[in-house]
Amino acid sequence: MPLALTHPASSAMQTTAAASAWPATAAAADAELTRLAELLAEAGVAAVPAAGVLAAPGLAAGPADTAGIRVRTTSNPPHALYVIAAGRITPHTTADSAFAHLRPLIEAAARPCDGCGAEACEPCNPFCLPDPSND
Repeated sequence: MPLALTHPASSAMQTTAAASAWPATAAAADAELTRLAELLAEAGVAAVPAAGVLAAPGLAAGPADTAGIRVRTTSNPPHALYVIAAGRITPHTTADSAFAHLRPLIEAAARPCDGCGAEACEPCNPFCLPDPSND
């Protein structure tokens, strides 16, 4: 079944809709990165800001993730917040979207691990296998 476009390609409506979805400039993407740092701080997650990148070394995508989470912007379009976790890159248009993506990891980090016995907010043993009864 063919897809119907709401607006013809290259129309003013489609160009405006596409442009408004992503940060328009690198500065706008950096502002979203700053907002994400604020959201993470409010959630109690330590984040280390640098030029165009925000690192949350204590936040992991899973037991084997020893690198932590990073969020990066680019100086070239498409400007976005790129969440890098466990070798996967996920683009987000806003800090709120990136934070919603990270929320389950933040909540998981706040609980102790039944698999390896790590305390809440402490990293799991890299070879930890989660308890299948908790799925």
